[in-house]
Amino acid sequence: MSATTLSSRTEIDPTPCTCGSGLRAVRCCRLTSAGLPDPANHSVLDPLLETARTARTANRNREAERHLLQLLDLAPHHREGLRLLFEIRRGEGRMAAAEALIARIAALPPDVAAAHVQHAQLLINQGRHAEAEAPSRRAATLMPRDPTIQHILGIVFTETGRLAAGERHYRMALAFGDGRDAALLGNLAWNLRQQGRLDEAAATYEATLALRRENARGLAGYAQVEAGRLRLDAAETLLNEASGLAPSDRMIAVLAALTRLHRGDPEAALARIEATAAAIAPQSLVATKYAAKGQALERLGRYEEAWACYVAGRNFQRERAKRAFDPAPIASRLAAVKSLFMADRLAGLGRPGPIAGAATPVFLLGTPRAGTSLLEQMLMQSPAIDPADTRAPLPELSRLLPALVSGLGGEALGFPEALLATAAGEQRDILPMLANRYQALLRAAGATTGETRFVTDRNPDLPWLLGFAAALFPLVPVIHVIRHPLDALVSAFAQDKLYEGNAGVTLRGMATLFDAQMSAIGQVRGQTTLRYLPVRYEDLVRRPAATLQSVLDFIGMAADAGELLAAPPRAVPRVPAHRAVQRAAHEEAVGRYRRFGDVFGEVMPLLSPWIAQLGYGEQRDLAA
Repeated sequence: MSATTLSSRTEIDPTPCTCGSGLRAVRCCRLTSAGLPDPANHSVLDPLLETARTARTANRNREAERHLLQLLDLAPHHREGLRLLFEIRRGEGRMAAAEALIARIAALPPDVAAAHVQHAQLLINQGRHAEAEAPSRRAATLMPRDPTIQHILGIVFTETGRLAAGERHYRMALAFGDGRDAALLGNLAWNLRQQGRLDEAAATYEATLALRRENARGLAGYAQVEAGRLRLDAAETLLNEASGLAPSDRMIAVLAALTRLHRGDPEAALARIEATAAAIAPQSLVATKYAAKGQALERLGRYEEAWACYVAGRNFQRERAKRAFDPAPIASRLAAVKSLFMADRLAGLGRPGPIAGAATPVFLLGTPRAGTSLLEQMLMQSPAIDPADTRAPLPELSRLLPALVSGLGGEALGFPEALLATAAGEQRDILPMLANRYQALLRAAGATTGETRFVTDRNPDLPWLLGFAAALFPLVPVIHVIRHPLDALVSAFAQDKLYEGNAGVTLRGMATLFDAQMSAIGQVRGQTTLRYLPVRYEDLVRRPAATLQSVLDFIGMAADAGELLAAPPRAVPRVPAHRAVQRAAHEEAVGRYRRFGDVFGEVMPLLSPWIAQLGYGEQRDLAA
């Protein structure tokens, strides 16, 4: 061997790629275009490719892998070689490798829609819907009339909370296809259910099940719609049918248990969950089931066991689902509110006036599980007050604001800093534009009608966006629902929701979120003028008519609270999600934290100041 050959040999970097593809890093994620072979010459590798394909067809994957790694070391951009290796890695469940490989295929010329579709589907199957948007959009650009691509876009937009856009793409997929795709119709029905359009969702589920009745998840989705329509017998019948088709389906079992809880039968709910636990043993229950089991045990007075279930559910999220609490996003949002919402910095902002003919927003402000849904249930009994639930578009408008500022010639800023840029020049038109868009989006979503005088907005981001809401609607009422911090903490921890920064997985995380959101609310209240009314959750429970009357009087609504509360549940344009699990106000929710003993030690340094500041001392916190 010559010296020249030896010298060149030492330059080969054998380091394997960290993505797990099996290729050398310089032939995979560290690949550069320098020195790549001309794709026109790939045909000389056809015999090697055919050998790999034959082995793959015969399910001799290790042999196929060996040939493909050789081929791709020689021709890293060989499309068919990459595709076969992608299929092998995806089949093995090595998702990082599969993702890296399909992304490389999608980047190769010519631009092929199928590669972008596979990339999007891989991300969707991992629950990474936001990341799937870019390849989905690219595929739609290449093949806009393809029903599969439109279906994928519908999934992406629905799962990222843009329900109207999701519905639009589902309907496009139906129009471009034959209109008889049961999976597509089922996804559209779920989207309509998320929007609160329950009658339309029920009709769509009927169409879905007419095509294929043996659809356990479709039956379960329909059951949730019927529960939201307060047709609990129908919901239970559907769930029983779904359970017969899929007896080990955990989601269906949870829904069946929650239905029994909703009907006031915790023994039956507990029995359902324990039967499921026995059927799946030695597998563990998941967080949702632990939460439902805990609720059943708590209603049966078995508080120590209930708390153990709540803890087990959160342990599952941390240890099995790898959901660790990250305080950074919470701290970042609080820091932004404190730095921007200062009276002197906000002094130059315009004050949009009332919008003629539009419903007046009523902002229902509260930390997680404070009781805003209970107040919304009461208010929507009035024919003049419609609920936007958590679907109102304030977060969407906060994302739009920076684009409008820069689009009108202003500096490129993020939110909330861009708010200050609306004080001068053409940017002064932006806040009235956004206020009008808020109303237009509510009308387009059907949350308000021509008869609506007030619309409730209890978006979970409202504690962070309170100052923005006040800038858009400086004269509208803000009703702050306040609950004993430890009761709010217990109620949030006993769910399976994660909240910001995965705060829900620990008591300290929830306490951190409570402390930060209350601090943000206090900052805005201290630096801006709000039309503000605090309402105690305990008063909503114990003195509902008197408390609701004070809220109606405050917002300027002439109605008798007692008559509203005595009336049957009112039909509304968009049914809030909380109606499906609505439970009459009950005093067991007041002082709930006392049932669980000494479990709050680590959070008391954060919450004790709030307990005192909010007036929840030992003498009055639970006084009737």
